[in-house]
Amino acid sequence: MVPWAQVLAYLWILVMVSVLCGLLPWGLYEMYHHHYETHVKAWFAAGVFVCLAVPISVWQIAQHFAHWNRPRLQRHVVRILWMVPIYAINSWLALRFDGAAIYLDTVRECYEAYVIYNFFAFLMEFLHQRPGFEQQLAQRPKKPHMFPLCCVTPWTMGRPFLRKCRHGVVSYVIVRPLCTAIALISELLDGYGEGEIDFSKTWIYTVIITNFSQAWAMYCLILLYVALKPDLKPIKPLPKFMTIKAVVFFSFWQSVLIAVLVHTGAIKNKETWTHYTQQSVAAGLQDFLVCVEMFIAAVGHHYIFSYKEYLPQGDPEATRSLSFRESLRHMFDVSDVHSDMMNHLQAVSTLSAEAGAKLNPLSSTAHLSDKTPLLSGSDLPLGMQVDSDSDTDEAVQPTPMPKQGYGTASNV
Repeated sequence: MVPWAQVLAYLWILVMVSVLCGLLPWGLYEMYHHHYETHVKAWFAAGVFVCLAVPISVWQIAQHFAHWNRPRLQRHVVRILWMVPIYAINSWLALRFDGAAIYLDTVRECYEAYVIYNFFAFLMEFLHQRPGFEQQLAQRPKKPHMFPLCCVTPWTMGRPFLRKCRHGVVSYVIVRPLCTAIALISELLDGYGEGEIDFSKTWIYTVIITNFSQAWAMYCLILLYVALKPDLKPIKPLPKFMTIKAVVFFSFWQSVLIAVLVHTGAIKNKETWTHYTQQSVAAGLQDFLVCVEMFIAAVGHHYIFSYKEYLPQGDPEATRSLSFRESLRHMFDVSDVHSDMMNHLQAVSTLSAEAGAKLNPLSSTAHLSDKTPLLSGSDLPLGMQVDSDSDTDEAVQPTPMPKQGYGTASNV
């Protein structure tokens, strides 16, 4: 084990000792001081699960850093593993300081979209290790859509198929933070109403928009898995996808169900819940359950996202190929996310220009020349696929798609 990893191991032990000798006694004192009120007992119980979940995840992340052999794959795995500490600590603080819950949950909700993106990017990194993968995929028959989109025309395989799946995932990465920003602004204007089924508040609308966007992103991931199941088999994507889906998708619908139960009166605030109003009960219960669920997720991640998958020829003694500083820089490098988001926004802008041109034939089509790599080649309308020698305004020369954010066999 390299020296920095030994230091990290000792630090991990110190944290565990501090939890046992510091946080637990403090939690017991808080319960006694507040006369064992319900919200304090819930906060203490949730804290126990957080103290169990965070060290498990941090240790697994440290093991990936100690065996950083395939950085372009492992950086996405580590980003996913950070979900448990961020979710757990965030929910625990929101449970204790319910007045700041709306602001604390902002971090969790934004990271949720980031996790979904990184799982998709992880799959793409692996697939693009194979030279000529997109060309091979283009020779395969089209994959029919699944329910409830059975009647939709199947997407062309190859680069167009991968691009459309990526659009579905990246759209959620954009929509989720936007809805979160709307929630923050609405809260400042006293118009959010978290957990309230009230159409005069913005919470219900952000839930509906987030649900549709999240469902579409999940559908694109499932369609990608079904279409490329044999290609993805070596990395065992199904258990990885199920753990992410369970945390993200289940926790979202769990919050909606709790809000409905509170709205119907099935769950009420009691007199002992001195820190909670009727409106904040739903958020408090959601935060408590997330703390418990993160312990289960941490245990699952320990086995499903193990660093052992990335050891050279399964060598348990193999150590990192990059320095610790380089590994951190690689993990925090979000240029791939920025590139995909910008390409998605440019593609949406181009499609909007195309729609406007069809509605108004007299308008100039010069804007259609600003094609992004995401809309090049076979994704263009049939009439737009012309030779580069054409000098008309409608001529658009297809350009190859740069593999921004994707890996190759030489650097994965």
